[in-house]
Amino acid sequence: MKEFAFGIIQNTPIWVWPLFFFLVFVGLKAMRTRNSSVIPYFFYPLLGLIAVNAKLGNGQVSTGWLVFAFSYLIGVIVAFRWQDGLILEKSGWNMTLRGDRITIVILMLIFFSNFINGVLGAIAPHFVETMAYAIIFGAVVGACSGSFTGRTLRVITLGERSAATA
Repeated sequence: MKEFAFGIIQNTPIWVWPLFFFLVFVGLKAMRTRNSSVIPYFFYPLLGLIAVNAKLGNGQVSTGWLVFAFSYLIGVIVAFRWQDGLILEKSGWNMTLRGDRITIVILMLIFFSNFINGVLGAIAPHFVETMAYAIIFGAVVGACSGSFTGRTLRVITLGERSAATA
């Protein structure tokens, strides 16, 4: 088992580790109440593309994408409503956000889903082609990816908000 774990770590592309630490940094930063510009939220949906890339290589194409699309939509709706509670104040291009732990959970779910997908694709490619895997993977990465789009839509559509009305 020890050799198996070391094999996974040694065969992981080097770029994965800086990405992991960057995502942890972003997630930890999101845990604090903070002032932020609206501009980074325009790029949040791109975080979902991390998952889409992995989804492209999986089997059960029609089922996987259908589950992904449905879960993505659910993620958008839930995150749109949830993000509203995180915005304490918004004025022009700046806002004050309440800290949350969900962001790091979502980032780690996407990261580890992709990591596990890569490992399984290398050691058990037949498993990645199953219907059950397509449904589970599509649901997880779809909902997580959609959450970033939902958060962006809420930030963009929210008008001015003062701290007293939040």
